[in-house]
Amino acid sequence: MDYALIRMNEVFPHDSDVAKWIVGLAIIHNDFVFLKRKLLKTSDDISDWIFETTSVLKILTASLREAIFYLEESEKLEEVRIYINSLPQYMIQKYEILKQLFRSGEKAELLQKLSNTRNITYHYTKPQRKELSEALEASSNEVLAYEENNQKFFFAEHIKNTILLRSLFSPNELKVEKELPIEELIMSIRESIEVLIDFSSEVSKHYLKAFCK
Repeated sequence: MDYALIRMNEVFPHDSDVAKWIVGLAIIHNDFVFLKRKLLKTSDDISDWIFETTSVLKILTASLREAIFYLEESEKLEEVRIYINSLPQYMIQKYEILKQLFRSGEKAELLQKLSNTRNITYHYTKPQRKELSEALEASSNEVLAYEENNQKFFFAEHIKNTILLRSLFSPNELKVEKELPIEELIMSIRESIEVLIDFSSEVSKHYLKAFCK
């Protein structure tokens, strides 16, 4: 079957929690397919697949955080819980991987990092906010280049990077004199996004199969 016609009120009735959950999940899926295509490269080399690092990471962390919150909040609906439990086992296994990022999950620490970054960096930092002052103080002894003809201001990128790092890692982690596990963190985010795309795609297609025969 190349395509099928669906009557929206039959497939997605407005009073069905499962139908609304599927629509929301499909919206998330489309967004992440776009983000993956535009922001992620296929190479496993960290320097290849992520570019304009802080801007990209800011978008990815905020988007993944909101998607995980969507799944977590959806579990409060009994109809949705029952539907998820009725899915084929291989889909449930992918869902269980995503559940590890829930606030009660094994990887809740990653969700907390995503939330910190989203809350601190997704909105442009106001002059009165402490994170800007702290980033400037942390960089106070550094000397940076300024090229008048360059369209980008390096000092701004440096401060943005500093704010991002301080949102992802605790003061104690930043003080330790060793390399921060940034690559490991980014790969965890990337892997979670891949699972989310697979899960959302399979669930939406599984739901539609019942109506497109």
